[in-house]
Amino acid sequence: MTLEENKAIILSLYEADNKKDLSILDEVISPDFYDPAFKLRGAAGYKQFETAFFKGFPDWIETIEDIIAEDDKVWVRFTGTGTHKGEWLGLAPTGKNKDIRNPQ
Repeated sequence: MTLEENKAIILSLYEADNKKDLSILDEVISPDFYDPAFKLRGAAGYKQFETAFFKGFPDWIETIEDIIAEDDKVWVRFTGTGTHKGEWLGLAPTGKNKDIRNPQ
């Protein structure tokens, strides 16, 4: 894949995430995907995580600030913001707005 094709996949993931549309995950998440931070496996694990996250932060939105591709890697710096309106990781809703800046 070209650098631009790799970046396009990542852009489509962020767009789908902002629309709360998880259907793209089956196409782009490898069956052997593993996230050690949240212990997620494959598209099903990622979907389960995102579904729970969106219940906790239903207005969550991510804005890409920078995107860089090199070889088979894509790096994204984004701003994410949302209001804690539902339970998340066992925490009751706080009603507070969360704004993060997180390199991925």
